[in-house]
Amino acid sequence: MKGLKMTIAKHTINTILDTLGENDFVNVIAYTDYVRYVEPCFKGTLVQADLDNREVRPSPTTHTHTHTHAHAHTHTHTLTHTHTHTLSHTHTGRGSMCNQAIMLITDGAMEDFESVFEEFNWPERRVRVFTYLIGREMTFAQNTKWIACNNKGFYTHISTLADVQENVMEYLHVLSRPMVINHDHDIIWTEAYMDTLFTTKAQSLLLMTSVAMPVFSKKQETLSHGILLGVVGTDIPLMEVMKLAPRYMLGAHGYAFLITNNGYILAHPDLRPLYKDGKKLKPKPNYNSVDLSEVEWEDTEEKLRTSMVRGETGFIRQSIRASVDKKVRSQSEQLVAPCRLRGGQTK
Repeated sequence: MKGLKMTIAKHTINTILDTLGENDFVNVIAYTDYVRYVEPCFKGTLVQADLDNREVRPSPTTHTHTHTHAHAHTHTHTLTHTHTHTLSHTHTGRGSMCNQAIMLITDGAMEDFESVFEEFNWPERRVRVFTYLIGREMTFAQNTKWIACNNKGFYTHISTLADVQENVMEYLHVLSRPMVINHDHDIIWTEAYMDTLFTTKAQSLLLMTSVAMPVFSKKQETLSHGILLGVVGTDIPLMEVMKLAPRYMLGAHGYAFLITNNGYILAHPDLRPLYKDGKKLKPKPNYNSVDLSEVEWEDTEEKLRTSMVRGETGFIRQSIRASVDKKVRSQSEQLVAPCRLRGGQTK
């Protein structure tokens, strides 16, 4: 694969990566005569699709030629490789334990690779396979479509760059069908982000979070189809959420903080997401992926962080290290905290 086909393929990969978030795990494999990972630092495993890891993606200037037509055995090796890693991720209990999928981006499949799927994916079909046929050539469309249809996936033909965005989004509708049919109205909170809040008097740059939930079609005739209509949500300034913290219970030097289910800080007195650029305040790079362990220095094995990420309730008393003398040195202090998924009290 080269030229326009390679450009479309890379754009497809980047578009898929943009649909992922902190609760997803991903890796990208390229294959020519052999199988290789696009980013060697990920060491051949699925990594969290947070902002830092998503920034490591195929560059448009990278010179990669993928000869899918000439090397059908490499296709087999690649599918075997991805199935093995995806299933091992599940068996070891890592990841979000939800949907598992392989996205096969190719300009043609000479075989249907039935033996690979028979060994690794049938009859349960736990791993969905989505196929993206790149280019105007339709010679291998039947095999590519067969792979997707027999593994609970979706087949898409992408012939131009303009087709990418719309066709990539189709996989989201397929993955959402079981949830839609069961009417699971999961509520999702996003990581922190900076946005401008406009009021009648002024405007200011604030840390925000969004809460969102899916909207399903309730028409009787389409109920079994599981049609996702879209998402409804609203932005919430985090300072408004922090006002709900029980300040009167915290003591003279107490404070409250919020973290996500991945341990990233939503709000914390020691989180400073902005810096001055001349007269303007600008967000720091990756300010919304600051881990709690970078701010609360626990003397033991991250008990507080682990308990909060797991959504446990209860109280913990432990030693932490806190900076003093304008952050020149640190000292040990006592911490007492109730553990909740998105909040906690310290000291």
